[in-house]
Amino acid sequence: MGLSYSHGISVLELIIYLPSFFLAAFLVFRHGLKTNAGALFLVIFTLVRIIGACCDLATISHASTGLYQATAICSSIGLSPLIMACSGLLSRANESIKRKGGSPINEVFFTALRILTIVGLILCIVALSRGLTVESLQHPDVKIKIGMILFLVAWAMLCFLLAILTLHRSQIEKGEHRLLLAVAISAVLILVRLIYSMLAWFLANSTFNILNGNMTVQLVMSVLEEFGVVIVCIAVGLTLRVGAPIEEEKIQHAPLAPEGPGYWRNNVTLEAQRY
Repeated sequence: MGLSYSHGISVLELIIYLPSFFLAAFLVFRHGLKTNAGALFLVIFTLVRIIGACCDLATISHASTGLYQATAICSSIGLSPLIMACSGLLSRANESIKRKGGSPINEVFFTALRILTIVGLILCIVALSRGLTVESLQHPDVKIKIGMILFLVAWAMLCFLLAILTLHRSQIEKGEHRLLLAVAISAVLILVRLIYSMLAWFLANSTFNILNGNMTVQLVMSVLEEFGVVIVCIAVGLTLRVGAPIEEEKIQHAPLAPEGPGYWRNNVTLEAQRY
């Protein structure tokens, strides 16, 4: 089998995601999981995309059902880590409001968003792991459809959290506002990617088919959107400060302790002890 359109897209994915994987790993090392958990999901996403691209390229010399199934499973994992990465960026902005003494969003909403996304991912993986045939593509398992609906609800919740934080952007620390812009751009791209997946599983026609559908449509509605989200999130992550800016500002602007009568007495005592 020669190099096809699909294989060319896989090569392009390797070109983009290999350096992105190392950059995302660097962000995890630099910021840690507490202040930039979104980078961890970028590491997971890029790794999954690298594995999926390698499986697709492996079909050139050995076209097997297992490789196609692995490629499909890796493709289905795309939405979950991207939504979780954006959730991590919003969580950092929310922590910024908390440090500044504002009114942050209750963490329950972020937890609910993550649970929805994880459940949707599990349903898709379970459905696809049972086998990928022409029949299963024409009549997809109901678990996949439920998973897609959960992703849609998770995306709507992500936009809701983004809107709330945008209304409270004045309470966010200096230098952290760019998080909201990054998530806003990513949310639009994720929506296009989500629409593609829903069309693929709900319409089940020749254009939106994860195995042999129109590759140009897949490139425009899925692959490029994923590129955009990863690039935007990593670019913003590289510009963020390490640690909590508000704490540094408090230290820099903290008033000096008053020099009362005891100050000079204690200072003289300390100087005498040196000798």
